[in-house]
Amino acid sequence: MTELIKIIAVGLITVFAHMLVKQTRPEIAVFISIAGSVLIIIMAVDTLTTVISSFYAIFSSTNVNTALLTPLFKIIAIGYLAEFSANICVDAGASSIADKILFVAKLIILLLALPIITNVIDMVVALL
Repeated sequence: MTELIKIIAVGLITVFAHMLVKQTRPEIAVFISIAGSVLIIIMAVDTLTTVISSFYAIFSSTNVNTALLTPLFKIIAIGYLAEFSANICVDAGASSIADKILFVAKLIILLLALPIITNVIDMVVALL
């Protein structure tokens, strides 16, 4: 809970600083947003480690192939990075570039999901 409060505080301070600087130096305001966002992500690394460990425990206990975790984590990372990048583009006033980033990220996610989909279909066929 205290971690969330710290993250919210950093977020609010970043937004406040962004709003103050945007009036006079809009080009610097984007860098303030990026710096605050990166700091928030760094603060969330412990939570990310816990989530990854939980996934490994679930996959191990259910005898599901843990090799499927690599593409799964890549898919999650691509989703978050694309969203993060797109939001920065929107903040900078380049929403059309943000749309293209999200489109390409979705294509890459689909490509990475193919082995997972194939594995699930194989498991279903084996049950029949």
